[in-house]
Amino acid sequence: MIIIFGWMKETKPIRPILETYCYHCQKQATWYLWRETEWVSFFDIKTVPFIWKNYLVCSGCEDVTHLDWPRYLKLSSPGIKAEIAAVLEEKQLKPKNEIQRRFLLTQRAEREASEKSPA
Repeated sequence: MIIIFGWMKETKPIRPILETYCYHCQKQATWYLWRETEWVSFFDIKTVPFIWKNYLVCSGCEDVTHLDWPRYLKLSSPGIKAEIAAVLEEKQLKPKNEIQRRFLLTQRAEREASEKSPA
């Protein structure tokens, strides 16, 4: 008897999480929760979910950030969205040097000020 055993990965969007600024596409964007599930498969049929990973994905540029389990479990608690937005900002600005960071932050502030003031 031959048994075909393997692994399959499935990635799908779950729901929008928050609206915050993305430094990659340089605009206000909706960030979605995506889940990647690894399945044990027999005869090419998904049978047992094995590993779950959660990601935040920007709707504008599709920048991906891993969402760790402690934050994922607190998604319904108040104040977690501000914490996630701060983590996203830190992750996106971390590889930049100080001059680049200041430029991006200034550019964001100018863009937000121009959007608030009537033309």
